[in-house]
Amino acid sequence: VQQGMLSDPFYFDFISFAQYATIDREISKDPLSVFEEQQPIDMGEDKPMKFVPSVVRRDPSLTNDKLPIKHNELVGTAILDRFEETFGETESAIPRIQRNSRPDSGIVLAALTQMVKLFLVNGFAFGGTVENVGGTKEFCITMTLPANLWSGKALQLRRTAVTNDFVLKAAKELLRRAGYTVSKSSVKYEGNEEKTFLTIK
Repeated sequence: VQQGMLSDPFYFDFISFAQYATIDREISKDPLSVFEEQQPIDMGEDKPMKFVPSVVRRDPSLTNDKLPIKHNELVGTAILDRFEETFGETESAIPRIQRNSRPDSGIVLAALTQMVKLFLVNGFAFGGTVENVGGTKEFCITMTLPANLWSGKALQLRRTAVTNDFVLKAAKELLRRAGYTVSKSSVKYEGNEEKTFLTIK
């Protein structure tokens, strides 16, 4: 395993665990609302990046208990926006759903299925499927040999406030944009599979 090689699933699995264990530790021990962090400045090609200190002030309405929820929303948004930026004008694009239109389950299923295919195109897992389970508003997303298989299990065992359930985060954002609320969700690991369950209303 080569350090920094995020395209290597084994390295990604390890570094994702380390990242989320750190995030959980930092947001679980009364994090600061005003703090200083190092911001990168691109100095040009083949030149080392420079970092300068910057004061960060958190939105006062974003209380500590809301940080895990906000984190999940931001990650889900970043994933979907990246898919749109990369594939939006191609035949691989996620079917466009008018915002807040609350389409029927068939359209939702098609959108989730294409989203999963984009995860696969990006090498996140070996295989993936989406199906309705127990009703038209209940879905199960199954990823086979995902890049977060070990780390996802490990983070669940640690009962962290946030986990690296990237498929769930992206699916929730897709459904939110479509006008649905996810009333119940869970992620289970069975053998070499990650199963994500969602119920919408």
